[in-house]
Amino acid sequence: MDSFFVVRCIQNLKLLNAVLILYIISQPEFCQCDDAALTPDDIATLPITIASYGPDVARAKKYVYLSGAAYCFNIPAWKCPYCKKSQSFGYDFDALIVNKEANTLAFIAVNKKLKEIVVSYRGTLNMQNLVQDIHPFVVSIEAGSSPLERGKSKGPEMWVHTGMINATNSLYPEVVEKLGKVLKKNGDFDLVVIGHSLGAAEASLTLFLLKEGLGLPKDFPTPKSYAYFGYGTPRVGNKAYADYWNAQAMQITRVVNKADFAAYTPQALGGYVHNGNELWIMPTGGERVCSKEVYEDPYCANSMAALSNVHDHLHYWDVHFLSCAGADPVATAKQFVIDMPS
Repeated sequence: MDSFFVVRCIQNLKLLNAVLILYIISQPEFCQCDDAALTPDDIATLPITIASYGPDVARAKKYVYLSGAAYCFNIPAWKCPYCKKSQSFGYDFDALIVNKEANTLAFIAVNKKLKEIVVSYRGTLNMQNLVQDIHPFVVSIEAGSSPLERGKSKGPEMWVHTGMINATNSLYPEVVEKLGKVLKKNGDFDLVVIGHSLGAAEASLTLFLLKEGLGLPKDFPTPKSYAYFGYGTPRVGNKAYADYWNAQAMQITRVVNKADFAAYTPQALGGYVHNGNELWIMPTGGERVCSKEVYEDPYCANSMAALSNVHDHLHYWDVHFLSCAGADPVATAKQFVIDMPS
């Protein structure tokens, strides 16, 4: 009976978590808006030129297992279902990065055969992450003496979601430390940064910091190339932030499953907008490579906004992002409840 109660509580918490994110973060009053804010229709019709290449369907279907593994417990053992699946592709666990106070997590995996280093960020799993997801304000990447000011590039002012920046900052110093060690041992390897949900936003912001050379020691190695794969990525920043990524000559794939609600949050009315290279998993099956001539293709995920739902956010192809957590309901419950007895 106790186990059944705990499992039901976990299921209810999962649903409450996602519904709260969907409702609160989508409210216009929680966005720092101005008269120049773009509406969804404006975004869909603005012409753009995308220098980044992608989407890459085959790689997206491979990295999704590494993204799912970030939700599992005891990742260093590399025994979880998605860990084993990733291992079958040649990926081995290298390092775990955790911030207990912020309750954020990422890990590094290495594929010697493919000469790849992957940093995978976990998405929303607990109440602390929920607070980060729904943080009501937006901050400028260039504001004051913030470590997130532009480094190597120049351009218009960038604005990004405060909660997402806070989550990124909670892990970034340790990511730099451990990633630097891996790169020094594997200097000619490619770097791929991935994530799901909040983790996809953290992956995007981390990659920005790395490419801009922010917060890096002088001897930090430069990887052979960079790539980004995000699953259920929320809108991270404003048009200037999207333009930055659209101008990068690198692999970028932003995967959206059917009517995944995360793709529509925060609201475009608040000035938020996705960068391009959307890969849409269609409700009828199969994938569509979306238009690279607009910021957000109105015929891909945006065509489903009115039908947005939680299930599509938690399931990408055959990966169920909370299945690992649900396999250990007590450990999962401890993510939500303070002072829960062992």
